[in-house]
Amino acid sequence: MSDGAPQPRDISPGRALPMALVAVRVLVLALVILGAERRPVTDVQIQQAERIATSPATPYRNFPVASMPLETATDRTIGGDGASATVARIALLAFIADLAAASALAWGWGRRPAIAYLLLGLPLLSFIYLRFDLISVALAAWAIAWTKHRGEALGGAALGLAVMAKLWPQALAPILLIRRAWRPAIAGFAVIVVVLGAWWYLTGGPKGPFQVLTSAGVRGWHVQGTVGSVLWIAGRGIPVLEADALRVGFAAPWMKGLLFLGLLVCEIAIWRRAAGTDRDPSGGAALAAVVALTVFSPQSSLQYAAWFLPWTALAFEGGDGEERTATIAAVAVALTGLIALVWPDQIVVPSGWVQLLVLARNAAAVGVLISWFAAARTRAPGQAAGAPVSV
Repeated sequence: MSDGAPQPRDISPGRALPMALVAVRVLVLALVILGAERRPVTDVQIQQAERIATSPATPYRNFPVASMPLETATDRTIGGDGASATVARIALLAFIADLAAASALAWGWGRRPAIAYLLLGLPLLSFIYLRFDLISVALAAWAIAWTKHRGEALGGAALGLAVMAKLWPQALAPILLIRRAWRPAIAGFAVIVVVLGAWWYLTGGPKGPFQVLTSAGVRGWHVQGTVGSVLWIAGRGIPVLEADALRVGFAAPWMKGLLFLGLLVCEIAIWRRAAGTDRDPSGGAALAAVVALTVFSPQSSLQYAAWFLPWTALAFEGGDGEERTATIAAVAVALTGLIALVWPDQIVVPSGWVQLLVLARNAAAVGVLISWFAAARTRAPGQAAGAPVSV
């Protein structure tokens, strides 16, 4: 017999998993904040944010900065009160952005991609809450979700904000053209980029875009990049510290130009194939387009793996070909998390076997492109996901 007291409600297995994944993130957030209060903060990115925040000079105009204007403005806003306070603030922003990105997937595509996103992000939790990248990930995820559900102008504006926060979401801009009502999306995107670009020019001068594109004028290949990792493991040069990162060799302008040309050709091929099918371009096509940026870039960082998360989760919802591509991307994310654990101090040359991990992670990124193009080649134009092929 019931005595009238409220009975505890059972938590279904479908709710238990996302709740557990969020609880893990709350624990990580607490550990990051407590760790910054108890130990000296040695993270290079946090120290760089503190330098930007405390400098009396103007970023871009008076000293080079490799980050986009919204990230720089955030550094100047949350920094300046000590490294531990900066850690707490950026960690809280990253945590909120992490959940916001999962919410965008849940709202736009359902619970399964949102849970997949939370699962895929677990290997990156050892460092990603000390980075700005999840903010751009959340903005990009909401942008594509809104364009999918008739919020084209709002989605275009959100993608514009994402691009001004981090440059990588520009790879997703062709999705705005693929959507049927693309004019409001392009208009929203253009307004944000033009307005914030004008503010960037007026406050920082004309040097800003060049500094971002060249990573503040660095000369070497980042040892974690595709080219740099090959040179590193082949012994073609000694890694040296340049702009708070280890770099090897000399990245000649003509070689960077070839990489950019390869990236341009790859992106055009991806979006031409994506536009010729009825598949959702937010999955495998978006994943391939974002991964291509990292494959052809002379620079690299561990946090680039966070860019893959939403599109990998959505690619798992595609057919067999996209699931295979998503699996390879998940391997790249997992290897990135392993690299972060075994190589915590990124400005110190690690043990030799870490080079193999970096090379394997980059090989997985190349494998994502190969897998997606192979799957796209087997599909007839206009064929929907799972649709039978007429013979």
